[in-house]
Amino acid sequence: MAGYVDMKLDYSFKKSFSKPSILCNFLNDMLRGERQIVSVEPRNPEWMPPHIKDRKVIVDVYCTSPDGSHFIVEMQYAKQAYFSDRALYYDCFCVAQQGEQGRDWKFQVMPVVSIYVLNFVLHSDASADEYRTDVGLTNLKTGKIHNPKLREIFIELPKFRKELHECLDDSEKWLYIIKNAENMDKNTFYPYLQDPKFVELLQSGLLDSYTKEEREQYLYARRLYRDNKNTYEYAVESGFKKGKQIGLQKGRKEGIRIGVDQGIHEEKRRVAKQMKQQGLPIQTIAICTGLTEEEIRLL
Repeated sequence: MAGYVDMKLDYSFKKSFSKPSILCNFLNDMLRGERQIVSVEPRNPEWMPPHIKDRKVIVDVYCTSPDGSHFIVEMQYAKQAYFSDRALYYDCFCVAQQGEQGRDWKFQVMPVVSIYVLNFVLHSDASADEYRTDVGLTNLKTGKIHNPKLREIFIELPKFRKELHECLDDSEKWLYIIKNAENMDKNTFYPYLQDPKFVELLQSGLLDSYTKEEREQYLYARRLYRDNKNTYEYAVESGFKKGKQIGLQKGRKEGIRIGVDQGIHEEKRRVAKQMKQQGLPIQTIAICTGLTEEEIRLL
């Protein structure tokens, strides 16, 4: 172990980026001058739904700035289906919870800015090096901003392949550290990272700086992710083989496609059932298998 934690894991990411000074610098650099955030105040990242039976929302980091703007920062390690929809749901939930009771409220909402850092490829149809996608509400005809209150940034880390000396600005240095921290040596001098904000980030990611309890939680989170990843990959591989056999028996190209899909899905259900029997959280199982939480509950 080189000395730094894997900052792509939820636990270590939240621990570092929940610190207001780190979070404020990160937001300013990722927004590249769009706005100047003087300070941020961390908020409860768990949002309760209006009805007790509805699904609650939990984000990694949630904060507000003195001007009333809302910021969501989310690190997603494992690939998840419909993530763009999930991000939209988070953003809309953040907008909706600003609503006030009574007829005097005029529907004025404060800006919601979201940064989603993904450890997987979201847009496979885009260029292989197009790692950043900036989203806003625009006029489709003119391209001009229609409403600046909703802003999303998606970062696909697998597409970010730059070395440290190739980073064009500070926003890319943040991404370099997040992606590569676990492979960086704490005893190595990095001349491109001598800015105090990066020194602070790296210090927050030193495993030696974790308390005994924090260290145990981090190592558990890392082990859990790796075990689940291996289980999922095995399920996909074996499911593909079974599906292909089913398809081949049908003797048609369409049958192969249907068979592959059925085989993979059934294998995912089998693995999810085993994980559920072992007591793993339903949300974790959903992330690892791609099944919906409702489907997992019914297993």
